[in-house]
Amino acid sequence: MKLKSFVFPTLYVFLIFTLVIGLYFTSRAMNVDVDDSLEEVTYVSNVILNDIVPVFNMDAVVCNPYNQENIRIARYYYNMEDDVERQKESLVYYDNTYMPNTGIDYVGDEKFEVLSIMNGSVIDIKEDEMLGKIVEIRHDNNIISSYAGFSEITVQKGETVQLGSKIGISGTNKINESLGNHIHLEIYKDGINVDPLKIIGQKIGDF
Repeated sequence: MKLKSFVFPTLYVFLIFTLVIGLYFTSRAMNVDVDDSLEEVTYVSNVILNDIVPVFNMDAVVCNPYNQENIRIARYYYNMEDDVERQKESLVYYDNTYMPNTGIDYVGDEKFEVLSIMNGSVIDIKEDEMLGKIVEIRHDNNIISSYAGFSEITVQKGETVQLGSKIGISGTNKINESLGNHIHLEIYKDGINVDPLKIIGQKIGDF
């Protein structure tokens, strides 16, 4: 039995009507959701985004605690694996006693700026009878750097510092008085004292 000729046009009209109604209500629903959510959105301006400074960069290289020329190592970290001559250069002589050096002593003919070797936060500032003025900085990867022998400290406890930023001026201390103007640097990784030369110059993500 053949369908009457008006059946197909009627179906087309019905389908088009249904489609238009569906699109209309869908559009209204979407607009309501978006409009309602706009009240809860907090926008961040480009000014704020431009001021963001990364605090941890896996590709950043640990720097020396100075940036001036003519700074030299006067005493190395004492390492049992070093040859005899290097070990001799790594001994501290004080009060008729030889002691292994637990860091590196950087010497300059004139006072020089002491820099933070990595991004971090100053966790302690103190003065020791033997080591002089001390600054300790906590870094990522469970690393702490300790600097001793300042003539002047330019940071405060709790302050955030960046890699290469100034933390003080070199000076002297009692235990290394023979070195004259210098800074003593120690580094601790997971609470263990390590040779700074195994950290300095390396990418942060490599240790």
